[in-house]
Amino acid sequence: MRRSTVLAVAAAAVSLVGLVGCNDDAAPAASASSSAPPSASVTGAGAPEAAPTAPPTATPTPAAVETPTSTPAPTVPATPTATAVATTAGGVIDPEKALALAERTPYAATQDFTTEGGPLSAVTKGRVNLNGPVRSGRLSESMSASGGDLVSGAADSGPTTVVTDDGTTYIKSGSSWRKSPLGDRIADYHGYAKALLDLGRSARQGMEDCEGTPCFHLSGTVDLERMKAVEPESYKILKGKGVTSFHLDQWIDAQGRTVRFDRKTELKGIPMRIHGTFRDFGPVERITAPA
Repeated sequence: MRRSTVLAVAAAAVSLVGLVGCNDDAAPAASASSSAPPSASVTGAGAPEAAPTAPPTATPTPAAVETPTSTPAPTVPATPTATAVATTAGGVIDPEKALALAERTPYAATQDFTTEGGPLSAVTKGRVNLNGPVRSGRLSESMSASGGDLVSGAADSGPTTVVTDDGTTYIKSGSSWRKSPLGDRIADYHGYAKALLDLGRSARQGMEDCEGTPCFHLSGTVDLERMKAVEPESYKILKGKGVTSFHLDQWIDAQGRTVRFDRKTELKGIPMRIHGTFRDFGPVERITAPA
């Protein structure tokens, strides 16, 4: 294979890192106070005054007056918390229940991903919001040649891609920022895990340790069409290169959050791999446009 062809294919593959690492959208999580329906307080102001029924000679009995302490407290709908887990009595994670829990709980995480393919590799680091109506975050990306020479970016020099809470993507060009037409800069890792579960029992590899965190390992070969809904831009690239499936390994914790991710494909005979970790989980963070 000519060097120019190898470089072209590798560049196309590495561009997937920018999509995978920058495909996050997070909408501000609604607070419990804003989502709780206001409860109606019972007061005597609007109630009709009862007519006395006792005979005229009887001493009227004072009507009971409700006090603020008798008003029931507003009921706040229960929401999943960071302490909720989906494990059996033996501590084994139930992946289906864990993913159902994560589906209702948007969260933020620190991402550290590497994309490898041919003579090029790329690193994507940052803080992302996942599982909300919009995946958002701030990411820094760099690309290197096989010899270690930096081709573009610097993963530790600050964000190069920002996806705001309204889904707008900004790419840093030199010292300025420009809007990107790509709308899915952060992948739906929750959707990837569900695609693995849909493969059946063969995808359930069981419990493993992820650097001190108990995780459930899912693994299998997934049809490329499943990627269309969770990462459209990467799907278009791979589809255009004739890829029909990919192998995926994914590790989720007891709260259904992805801890490790490892996806392997092959483009024109060149192995491509995107792998990395998520850590430092916390509540959704506000992401605004770069200054």
